[in-house]
Amino acid sequence: MKKIITFLFIAIYSLSSSQVKALTEDGKEVVLFENKTWRFVNDSDEKTMDEIETNEKEFTKSADATFLLKSKKLDAGIYISPKKWKTIKISVLPTAEYTFQNLTNPNIMTLGCLMSENVPIQTLKNLRDVILSSIQAKADYFKLNKSEYRTVNGIKVLYIDYSLNTTGMDFHYIGNYYLTEDGYSNIVSFTYEKEYEKNRTEMLNFINGLVKIEKSEVTETIEYTSPPPPMSTKK
Repeated sequence: MKKIITFLFIAIYSLSSSQVKALTEDGKEVVLFENKTWRFVNDSDEKTMDEIETNEKEFTKSADATFLLKSKKLDAGIYISPKKWKTIKISVLPTAEYTFQNLTNPNIMTLGCLMSENVPIQTLKNLRDVILSSIQAKADYFKLNKSEYRTVNGIKVLYIDYSLNTTGMDFHYIGNYYLTEDGYSNIVSFTYEKEYEKNRTEMLNFINGLVKIEKSEVTETIEYTSPPPPMSTKK
């Protein structure tokens, strides 16, 4: 199980391209899969890529999200339901502070991650453009399903919903992205594309655990040992 989870993080976040790509007669890039099917590399609607909608609904964390984990880098954190999510140790991404696995159906890989980075991003739109450009450049197939501004637990965030294919597998991502004075923090959840609708509610509840909160203090622990007793000298 641990090897599978590690593979998923490596496959998704490294986004190493493994499919064959080609150009159509009108210059559009397509990806060719081993099962002899093909898709446009970027299947996003032009309007979806250009516009960011605003959702007036107020989103809040679920009632069973009672356990708080604070970022060590920025003033952000996440409330999770300890009955539905557990932390797992995966050392793949330098920006990932916590990674999680959903417990509702352990046989289906539904994972989550709290990531933080100290970078000078000016606006949420700038952040979206940077993230999407990076994904599009490396994924075999990409489709932006939706991006919109939301208010989650009293803070303005950018919600992004997208699908991608990498290493021959289809995944579905959703995430909330939050800007602070020192950088950005985001909570992402993802699963296999075919499992997304079954797990959508749990994934939404998970990313809506994002909160603005003072970052945790990192303290350095120094261990001291007593000096050895003086050696006796023979007379």
